[in-house]
Amino acid sequence: MTSPCFAITGGCGFIGLRLVRYLLDIDSSTRVLLLDIRPPSNDEQQYISDSNRSVYRFCDMRSYDSVHSALSNATCVFHLASYGMSGREMLNTSMIFDVNVIGTENIIQACLKHGIKKIIYCSTYNAVYTGNQALFNVTEDDCSYPNENEYCDNYSRTKSLAEQKILKASSTNLYTAAIRPAGIYGDGEQRHFPRILNLVRQGLAFFAIGNKNTLCDWVYADNLIDALVLAEKSLPEHSGEVYFISDDRPVNNFEFISQLTKGLGYDYCFAVYIPTIIMFYFSYMIEIIHNIFSKYIYNFSPLMTRAEVLKVGVTHYANITKAKKKLGYRVKVSPDEAMQKTIQCNDVDHLFFLSFYQIEYMFYFVENKN
Repeated sequence: MTSPCFAITGGCGFIGLRLVRYLLDIDSSTRVLLLDIRPPSNDEQQYISDSNRSVYRFCDMRSYDSVHSALSNATCVFHLASYGMSGREMLNTSMIFDVNVIGTENIIQACLKHGIKKIIYCSTYNAVYTGNQALFNVTEDDCSYPNENEYCDNYSRTKSLAEQKILKASSTNLYTAAIRPAGIYGDGEQRHFPRILNLVRQGLAFFAIGNKNTLCDWVYADNLIDALVLAEKSLPEHSGEVYFISDDRPVNNFEFISQLTKGLGYDYCFAVYIPTIIMFYFSYMIEIIHNIFSKYIYNFSPLMTRAEVLKVGVTHYANITKAKKKLGYRVKVSPDEAMQKTIQCNDVDHLFFLSFYQIEYMFYFVENKN
């Protein structure tokens, strides 16, 4: 029997590297291909427990030839790569479409060409959430795909299109599954939280959006990794299925973040709530200004976008019963334990990762990720 060879698009990202380590640890015969536009840094090598069984391959999702070449010899693909989650990335329409939609089409076609039988796609709550209305304890069956013009950001729109393509590709020749993670957090991220923490230190995190009754889901990174692996094991029996994944504990976003900031000694954060509608139109003005400046003066990173406001200012959380029944998913690391691991991380510069539905989430000030 051929040893499994897992290819991970976005393999050098935060979740990608954790998944690499997990796959290498659970099976000594497993090989892993890290597909990304950049190789892992020296610091990121710590996530790869056995470099002899893990190989980096350059992969530009926009190019079919690049994708086809990178997937050679793979037996399964974890498709994590995406673009446009926050900041000025969110306003780069053409790049977002090329990476998220064309890139996903390239993955599907390359898998069929190579005879690769499995794709597990890391989607997002945003695939079915637009912010136009609150979602309370929704199941997968409760959520139909919105019309494309209902989204106010291209990231969510294209992730929805990509997810639909993955599910429609399910056949006797290709087995597929999609995971919709909540906001992702965890220890070990090396770039984003240090900047966020710097804003906290400067006193720029004094306001919150919405109200104290606004609830959303989060998922600890290791719980998401577990769900992705369970989805792979569920194929081909449950091919063509999609699953919400979270820590199964809806919480106010700003109260959630306060656990961290208070644990680090910052008690003044999020003292004032500003109505969502006010921040929505404020961010709309920022987008207009950014559009003008980026064309003629400077492409700065906007403080916030409308989509980011709606993601923290409107209630939306899901029922994960389907994942529990069909995947056998359980919250292995409780939210309390996960937060303690995050707070107790010794190196503040590598302390915390905030991501909204595949990876960056709060404060709106962070620079773009790969």
